[in-house]
Amino acid sequence: MSGEYQVIARKWRPQTFSDVVGQTHVVRTLKNAIQSGRIAHAYLFVGPRGIGKTTLARIFAKALNCENPRNGEPCCECASCREIAAERSLDVMEVDAASRNTTGDMRDLAENTLTRPVSGKYKIYIIDEVHMLSKQAWNVLLKTVEEPPQHVKFIFATTEVHQVLPTIISRCQRFDLMPIQTRLIAERLHLIAESENVAISPDAVTAIARAADGGMRDAQSLLDQMIAFFASGDGAQITEEQVLSLFGLTDRDDLWKILRAMLQNNPGDVVSRICLLAKKGKNLETLFDDILTSLRAIQMCAILPHPEEVIDEPAESIAIYRQAASAVAPETVQILLETISPVGRVLHDALNKQIFLETILLKAMREAHAVRIGDILARLNQLRTAGELKFLEQLPVVQEKTTANIPAEFPVPEKKTVTPEAVAPAPAEVAIAPAPVAEPENIAVVAPTEEHIEADKSVTVEKTVTPPPAAPETVELQESTAENPVAAESVAVPVESVNETSNSCDEIERDDEELEPVIDLMPLPELMPPPVETRPQPHRKQDYAPNKEQRSIANDDPQSLTDIVRNNQAVAEVVDLFAGMVVDIHQ
Repeated sequence: MSGEYQVIARKWRPQTFSDVVGQTHVVRTLKNAIQSGRIAHAYLFVGPRGIGKTTLARIFAKALNCENPRNGEPCCECASCREIAAERSLDVMEVDAASRNTTGDMRDLAENTLTRPVSGKYKIYIIDEVHMLSKQAWNVLLKTVEEPPQHVKFIFATTEVHQVLPTIISRCQRFDLMPIQTRLIAERLHLIAESENVAISPDAVTAIARAADGGMRDAQSLLDQMIAFFASGDGAQITEEQVLSLFGLTDRDDLWKILRAMLQNNPGDVVSRICLLAKKGKNLETLFDDILTSLRAIQMCAILPHPEEVIDEPAESIAIYRQAASAVAPETVQILLETISPVGRVLHDALNKQIFLETILLKAMREAHAVRIGDILARLNQLRTAGELKFLEQLPVVQEKTTANIPAEFPVPEKKTVTPEAVAPAPAEVAIAPAPVAEPENIAVVAPTEEHIEADKSVTVEKTVTPPPAAPETVELQESTAENPVAAESVAVPVESVNETSNSCDEIERDDEELEPVIDLMPLPELMPPPVETRPQPHRKQDYAPNKEQRSIANDDPQSLTDIVRNNQAVAEVVDLFAGMVVDIHQ
């Protein structure tokens, strides 16, 4: 090493495709394109920071202009490769779109593409942070990107692809770079530490890799910082505790204890450990991410036969996740994830992150460990199977009184057929419930037929209040037959006006004695009696006698019980719950 110190991120930047960690799909496509000669005019690299977008663009540019390429790889020995590695090549130009994003800058670039390359095969433009270009700047460069000269190649890189114009994306070959796995980052950091003669424990390397969050450049910068902060000339080893204290990360043991308390529904332990970590200055947002990632790992271990394919964790951690998944219900972990995952952004903006984190974890635990209806039904089924529900057969039968339950002591009206001949010699008996009469009424008495009596078991008297007529009132007796319900016989008899304050049946009977029947056979469909309404029967004292025989569907009519079970879902569930041993059902 000569001159000034060079940071690890620049010193260990990959120079060939084989040195790139991860991004296998991108490396393979680019190498095959170089070998086959099928090279597009524009490429777009998309992905988060520090995962190799600019590095891949430089390696690809070296491979395109390399004088002696080897299986799609640059030789790194020719003049073109050395000039590009030293960043002094005239044929490869890197443009920072964050600072050069005006229409004038893009107009100069478009004019520069018309000149031929100096020494290489292609003139390559690497435009980083391309999403920073304005729409007007893109419009200046749009035609050149769509149909550039044969000697011009564009390589764009961005972290915000949604801000790039769709017209530009459609003119490029797009490559999405993925975050690098923690295991791969740790392996590269081990190699760098050995090469730099730095003593560091494997746990410390793993902690740095976790803190990098998928970015190789961030991991190398953190390692450089650790070496500068803790390394000394006596050969002391950098430990995991030092890494955690410097970056505010949470120890794995503390994370396991918090997860165990959450899964066991121990809110006191959760709050005390979060408070302890907050006093130590730990980063609570990182702790939140670790909790969320660990819960997802537990869920994956519960539902996947090979969770290591989707979990970026070492084998020791996956074994712990498997053990936790076997000791807790999958629904509990699912509810914890559903409650915790949406609040990450709110935690970032919270004024007191400790209180917010405690609150959201306690809420998630309360919802995850709450008793659910499925648990209750499962417990009832266990009790039924064990025979612990037999005491239900000893419970007294309770009957609800409704208007549909007519006591057996009530007399059933006798079947009668009213004819005009029968009305003249004997007065009609009309049963009217006592009620104050405000004004003269028209009283319509409907004589039931046999079908009506069988269906209703009662004779219904309907009152219709109309304005007082000029002529004397009449009492009409109508009889509808089953053969012709439209044609009805009506008996109209003039009577004297009824006293407003008198409602006794004796006065009505004395008035009926003087009636002379007048038969009117004209069909009046509009005068057909409306549907019979049943008056609620008042409860009597003897209805509540303790020695009164109870009436029920299950005891009196088994066929009705079968029909109700078939048509009523609630009754069917009750009968199924008690295995058909129904004590009683009342309607």
